[in-house]
Amino acid sequence: MSIPLNYKINKIYNEVRLKCNLRDNDTEWMAWWYCGLYKNHMAESQPNAVVAFRELSAGNLSDDIIIRKIPLTALGQVRIGTVWKDGVCRSEAIFDTWTFTVDFTNDSWKFNSLHESCEKGLKPPYPQSIHPIRYHKDKNWLIEFRLPTGGKLIIPCMEFFSRCYGRSQELNRVLATYPWHGENSVDYSRLYAPIDEQEEEGKWKVKLRKRLVNGDVIFLAHAKYDSYTEKEAKNIYAQIEFEYDPEKITPLFIQVGPWFTGIAEIKVQGIWFDDKQSFLALRIIGCSDPGGVPIIRDRDDMSNANNSTEEAGAGDEGAGIPNKVLSTQPEIIDLTGNAEPDHDTAMIEIHDSDFEVLGHPRVVIDVRKARAKDGTGSRTEVDVTEFSSGENYSSEKGVGYAAIHARQIMESKGMLQDMWNAMLFLMEKQPDLIQSVNWFTFQDKFSESKLPKLIALQPFDTLDEKKEIDNEARNWAYLDKSNLKMRGVLVARLISNGIPIYILEIQRKPRKKKDHEGTPKDAEESFRGLVFMPNDNCQFETCLQEMLSGIRNVRGVVNKLVGLCPGKAATFKHGSAVNEQMPCEVAVLNALHNIGVTQVFGSAYLALEISKSKDKVT
Repeated sequence: MSIPLNYKINKIYNEVRLKCNLRDNDTEWMAWWYCGLYKNHMAESQPNAVVAFRELSAGNLSDDIIIRKIPLTALGQVRIGTVWKDGVCRSEAIFDTWTFTVDFTNDSWKFNSLHESCEKGLKPPYPQSIHPIRYHKDKNWLIEFRLPTGGKLIIPCMEFFSRCYGRSQELNRVLATYPWHGENSVDYSRLYAPIDEQEEEGKWKVKLRKRLVNGDVIFLAHAKYDSYTEKEAKNIYAQIEFEYDPEKITPLFIQVGPWFTGIAEIKVQGIWFDDKQSFLALRIIGCSDPGGVPIIRDRDDMSNANNSTEEAGAGDEGAGIPNKVLSTQPEIIDLTGNAEPDHDTAMIEIHDSDFEVLGHPRVVIDVRKARAKDGTGSRTEVDVTEFSSGENYSSEKGVGYAAIHARQIMESKGMLQDMWNAMLFLMEKQPDLIQSVNWFTFQDKFSESKLPKLIALQPFDTLDEKKEIDNEARNWAYLDKSNLKMRGVLVARLISNGIPIYILEIQRKPRKKKDHEGTPKDAEESFRGLVFMPNDNCQFETCLQEMLSGIRNVRGVVNKLVGLCPGKAATFKHGSAVNEQMPCEVAVLNALHNIGVTQVFGSAYLALEISKSKDKVT
């Protein structure tokens, strides 16, 4: 009996092709459920995950399933609801998306499963009608969070492990493949490079190995300094080893829960049930960071050629990203779990779905230093036929190394809110650069409230009826002319080294913008920001009134106002960079740089220099 498909299907492009017998014919298969783990005897450094697929045909799903083993590191590619044909993901189901506030503290959640609830004579974690599983006593573990509504949030443990334990699949692979014995052990040296400097009170220092990505640092910092996280990290391999029986043909089912405690936000996609009181989350989109002290992030940037086993730690010979990066990426990347990468092979990057950092991001400060001239990153042409994410082993198999990870992004709250949040974040991250942040209105004066207010522009008819003003400028001053809502301006004051610096940001109207695939997306109007340092003779409120009036005349083209600003003034682009933690972090640095505040930047200034080529004018 077929199962009706109750979701829309969205076409997507994916260049990864799996070698797991999904390429037999033209049948479409939907990834339906994660079904445990197996040790991999063909390539021992990368465990296999078990995935159940249902055939998709004429808008219906087959009642029967097929089981396929895929590399654990490919789990971020084979998300539940993705549709595969000829081994390539062609589309995905569109589930409901929601953000929940949950408590990661132990007594606010529990592990559950269909098998567990059946054995105890209890109701199943969720009704089978919304997402039927083949076995009514399915042993795959789920995390069950209590919700304030009285309902519950259900998340498969394997999805939580793949998405929330760092951003790289390399981190997941190491945790599931090697025992965790702490410093000086083989597993530890695959994740952490030795730190030469002394520890700093009130800060956590982590030096990442080459195969890891920057987004792994928060989990690894907690695993190093927080005993609760260390226990959860150890527990992954401990469960696999405890459950493993070479005589058993059934997979291993592990419990993977939150690795920090306290209140957290988590954004998920899935299916509502219990009259929208409860939710089955099949895909995790993002999660908030744990709070805590600043993290100092360093990287192991020594070249492999000069990185001896003695320097790097025992067992590290194959733990670095290969020196060679494939110069021409193939149209289709064949990903295998049946072979290990060759020694001295080429590397290719594969991206999982982006991961959204919700709420206030953890402060992470990068150690900046000159890179070795003979370090990683040289481009090469190598005869490679497929790619693998395991440890480098032997040569001439034609297997390259696949570095798989999710890019870490922050959800935009709109340009004005993003700029305000970035100023507050930089005050916390770079206190030598920014000592205080305030917003200003004529009614409230300067305020440190976390929710900024805007100054509404005045309509021309009220201030200057006698002058001839073109209709475009008159209309531009309104955010919504139909209800006479005026456009607002955010006026922020930053104190840097005792000097007041003002940033003006114009409220944007929403609009639609097509992405690179031609799909319309929500966007905003584009304006530059204005930054100025007033001179000693400036009557601030009088000067501000003149500037706000002038903004209407030039319809937000603030370049035309620079000469009217009291003191030193400049405009700035709202640039972005791969290393920024907060939307508009680089835009604020850009504003300060353009006004000449560079002498106290330190590492923040270096981050700006790196990002210049990635600036986007908005």
